[in-house]
Amino acid sequence: MPTTCPSAALRATTILLLAAAFALPARALTLLTEENPPFNYSENGKLTGLVAELVLETMKRANVPFTVEVLPWTRAYMRTQAEKDTCLFATARLENREKLFTWVGPFASNLWGVYGRGDFAGSVRLLVDLKPFRIGGVVNDAKVEYLKENGITNIRQALEDRANPPRLFLPAEDPNRIDLWVTGFFGARDVAKAAKVSDIKLVFVVRDIPLYLACSPQTSPAALKALNEALEKVRADGLPAKLAAAYEKKFAR
Repeated sequence: MPTTCPSAALRATTILLLAAAFALPARALTLLTEENPPFNYSENGKLTGLVAELVLETMKRANVPFTVEVLPWTRAYMRTQAEKDTCLFATARLENREKLFTWVGPFASNLWGVYGRGDFAGSVRLLVDLKPFRIGGVVNDAKVEYLKENGITNIRQALEDRANPPRLFLPAEDPNRIDLWVTGFFGARDVAKAAKVSDIKLVFVVRDIPLYLACSPQTSPAALKALNEALEKVRADGLPAKLAAAYEKKFAR
């Protein structure tokens, strides 16, 4: 009767254990985000926001270990593409970004708005009407990328969004002066307030865009699978709608 030698049995057991280990999302993820209320922002030393809460709850239910860093958008965006097991939120999923990341979501949606000074007298009814104006945006930001794709090229980019509102009030001859500012609708007035600017008005709504967790292509497939499954459970519980209602009330415009 054939027998299995101890070494062969040991090898078989080791292979099974390794297979089981690789099936689990054991590798820790690095989550990167920015100050972008109401979706992700710091309050009393704690990260909060509509997307932040949903992402953190999804991580918890997926049982995936993680750390979180709050950085300027441009730095976070570049790091996410370059570093393994790194994800960025809240990120707009655009066609030109599709192959740069692997995606989990959507978690929420955001309106993009164009703002001007309170005394702005121009007329903007269509996207093409933005062409004559100098528009402030953020480097590597989806809103800037979208405008460029649609032929709006007179864009003056800053590293952080809070730098833009004061530029609306610079002298006309200043090369850093902007006529309009493209930003998120829900957080615009908070960003302006933090920059000590109050006299702004909404000029045009660009679009409504879904927001995702964008992960490096070098992210663990097991972790991504666990996150997508956990997000389905979060949705089934009705948490996204509940949180959206709470934040819309808090950030009513």
